[in-house]
Amino acid sequence: MTRRSNIAILAVVALLPTLAGCAQQAPKTTTPSGTAPKEPVAPPPPRPPAVQEQRPAAQSPSSPVGVSRAPQNMEEFADEPALKDVFFEPDRADIVRDGANIMLGNARWLIARWVVDNREYLVLIEGHTDDKGAREDKVAIAELRAKAAASFLTAMGVPDTRLWTIGYGSDRPVCTDKSDACAAKNRRVHFRVKRQ
Repeated sequence: MTRRSNIAILAVVALLPTLAGCAQQAPKTTTPSGTAPKEPVAPPPPRPPAVQEQRPAAQSPSSPVGVSRAPQNMEEFADEPALKDVFFEPDRADIVRDGANIMLGNARWLIARWVVDNREYLVLIEGHTDDKGAREDKVAIAELRAKAAASFLTAMGVPDTRLWTIGYGSDRPVCTDKSDACAAKNRRVHFRVKRQ
């Protein structure tokens, strides 16, 4: 790593707390005097696109983040306790405030390891869902969740060439009870790393 890239990474790490505070502030709107502000109408949640039932082919690590991809040997990746799971609402792939705070912590940890340890990690981002719905829809939403997490990390300065995504759907649950609380635990992205 060059001195210039080390300085750039340190600058990103220093700006993360500021960016987190900005992201949590609601935008201010002004209205002409004498008129009442209109309440925004939230669009209905998007339906995940249907996908054919097939696993994505392994692609080169330089593929863009938006492409579903997984490394050929996933057994080389290990859980890292410092990287926390992010949870989602049913049929949603957007990262909300609590998830954003977790993602900021994950990004800080990855960037700090690269600067402090001078070692890079490959990160496998696994998308998971609960067991409700058709299999194609579950795989599609799981892939969208993994891609959303990868996009977030990229925006925070993690190189997209270090990120791999895969959507498992409901194939690998962490909880098997038939309850809403259990389903909520399964709607997540999970992070595994491989040191290089």
